[in-house]
Amino acid sequence: MASIGRSCVLFMVFAAFVSSLAVAASPAQRLEGVPRFGHVFMIIGENTTYDHLDATNTPYLMNTLRPRAAWFTQYYAATHWSQANYVALVSGQFTRCEQQDYGAACHQDVDNLFHQLDVTNQSWTTWLEGGTARCDTGSGGTCTGDTPCPLTGFYTTGNPAILFDDIEGPNGVWSATDPSKECLQNDIPAGDQADPMGFFNQALASGKIADFNLILPNGCEDGEGNCAPINNRYTQFDAFLAREVPLIEASPAFGSDGVIIIVYDEDQRAGGMAARSGLLAQGGQVPCAILSPLVVPGSYDETFYHYSVLRTLEDGFGIPYYLGSAGDVTPISAIWRPATQ
Repeated sequence: MASIGRSCVLFMVFAAFVSSLAVAASPAQRLEGVPRFGHVFMIIGENTTYDHLDATNTPYLMNTLRPRAAWFTQYYAATHWSQANYVALVSGQFTRCEQQDYGAACHQDVDNLFHQLDVTNQSWTTWLEGGTARCDTGSGGTCTGDTPCPLTGFYTTGNPAILFDDIEGPNGVWSATDPSKECLQNDIPAGDQADPMGFFNQALASGKIADFNLILPNGCEDGEGNCAPINNRYTQFDAFLAREVPLIEASPAFGSDGVIIIVYDEDQRAGGMAARSGLLAQGGQVPCAILSPLVVPGSYDETFYHYSVLRTLEDGFGIPYYLGSAGDVTPISAIWRPATQ
């Protein structure tokens, strides 16, 4: 009888735990003041210092999006170089290997946002404008100033999902030759050579889109380098936003609770490595904007980090635990419209 009693107690404890997770994920429930998100679209640009942008080199971002967005005047990247920042945004940590942009060789067995979404039965897709293969872990390859950079060699650094063993590898064992079905299904080219964003745009038009969408422009349109015909890397990323953001907002998947996050991986490091800005902000000050019907537009001067975005995503998706340094920061909570009853 005592054994039966203990079993009943354990069952009730387990049921209470499951119930608490269900409450946390309820559309009406807010975690830490962050509303429940619908579909999220995070677009990442490259190597841009906050005060290098203006209405001339980024007219769409500064003149059209900024007035409608939550705009952060004190937002900081995690570190240098690029790969470590992409990883920090979705795992709350990075390694020395990733600070040196060593690509797929830096894979690691740590928890991550993609896995968090998996275990809470939410979907995700990485859309790779520069990708030519699903779950592309290739190495080698080059790109020139007038062509999109392939997602190979150095350009694997901006594709974080392939770096996590529990996402890329079958049964959680990373493999360069035998990627998991999940990675092949979810880490995909955004289009083909004729229309590099075509697959993504078709998904938008149909409304059949994942809960979390990580959108990675190619090595020209992300602002990695100057490319013809625009020949200005800031304006190249701005032109990408001007083309894709209206399509996202027009999608039936965006609705009243869609969220667009526009952020840059790190500052430009003009003249060498930027001065360190503290443990959480060693990647320098970069632009960040959030657009959503849920947002109160305006400039916000509270200090935020890549880890703040991760924590906010975890709250917005009803995930009641935080990865790495996301547990050391506060979420972005002041920008949201008051909850309606």
